[in-house]
Amino acid sequence: MKLLIIIALALVIGGGLIWLAEFEPGYVLFQYQGWSLETSIIVFAVVFVLLVVAGYIGLRSLVLLKQTPGRLSEWQSVKRLRRANQTLTRGLIMLEEGRWAEAERLLMRYASHSETPLLHYLAAARAAQKQHAAERRDNYLRLAHDTTEGADIAVGVVQAELQLAADQKEQALATLQHLREVSPKHPYVLQLLQKLYSDMHQWQGVQEMLPDLRKRHVLASSDVKSLSTDATVGQLEAAIIKQDWARVSDIWLEAPTKIRHSEAMLNAYAIGLNKQGRGKEAGPLIEAYMNNDWSDQLIYQYGLIRLDDVAAQLVRAEKWLEQQPENPWLLLSVGRLLKANQAWLKAEEALRESIVHGPRGETYQELAEVLALKGSNEQLVSETYKKGLALMLSQQGAMT
Repeated sequence: MKLLIIIALALVIGGGLIWLAEFEPGYVLFQYQGWSLETSIIVFAVVFVLLVVAGYIGLRSLVLLKQTPGRLSEWQSVKRLRRANQTLTRGLIMLEEGRWAEAERLLMRYASHSETPLLHYLAAARAAQKQHAAERRDNYLRLAHDTTEGADIAVGVVQAELQLAADQKEQALATLQHLREVSPKHPYVLQLLQKLYSDMHQWQGVQEMLPDLRKRHVLASSDVKSLSTDATVGQLEAAIIKQDWARVSDIWLEAPTKIRHSEAMLNAYAIGLNKQGRGKEAGPLIEAYMNNDWSDQLIYQYGLIRLDDVAAQLVRAEKWLEQQPENPWLLLSVGRLLKANQAWLKAEEALRESIVHGPRGETYQELAEVLALKGSNEQLVSETYKKGLALMLSQQGAMT
């Protein structure tokens, strides 16, 4: 339509000029030294217009020719960008489908031409991780860090997740500790670091994180309380293993009252006291707990300690037995206390009853000792020992 209008205007103007030329053609004279040129105004005007148009076309062509490499490069960049976006989508699909090698190859093909190279490199790192290629994985993570400014936390979090998935706990710990220094308030970093500390039984680290976990609402209040107990008990157990009895006492005294009255804390502390030869100090603590709650673990520990008045200790245990007549742990402890009181027949009866409700290797061992003390024949004692040993080995195998 535009072209038709231009042609119509040109015809009108041309016709007008011809019509004017019939009335007054006029002339134009060009003279230079011995050379002269004379023509009508109409011809001069037409030639002039043609020269202007030709000059414009020439200049325009020259500009277009000069811009061609840049436009070609821009077109190629747009084309590569489109391909990069397409390969990112296809690569992510392959990654989710479990086609690790294909996904890695596709993701890396146009990563350097993408608007979001970070996504290419992080996805490629996950694909390499699935192929157990730790070196390639770490290289992709470095590229992700170098190509995208301000992505330190994102890259670090992915790196830590991949290291944890590969069971590289020490490396993951170093990564997460660095991330915490960079971004102390980052909730997911805190969550990952807390879980890793717990898995590695680094309870001092967990204890130090508790204020941040509570303040940043990383965990529910109830979970923080439970974790606080786990951390304190874990530190206590570690001190017991090292036989650092001063540290055991410090942890117990510094622990909040609520944690000291918990089952796990009391159980660990009773074990520590027993190993120090101070088991009788755990007796009142266990008795106070059992006045309000029940614990198989603490009942078991109660049977291992010896109070100054073992007879009174046995009376208390037998009262608990009236409430829990089929509890194998309580029956084992009662059997041990009866054995300590040299009541061989009753001890045998309690231990056999414990085996009925929950056979354990150590119960057979106690029973064999009682049988030997009461003068039973050696074959029966030997068979009982063997049963206990076989059961211990099978139970240990089930636990590993």
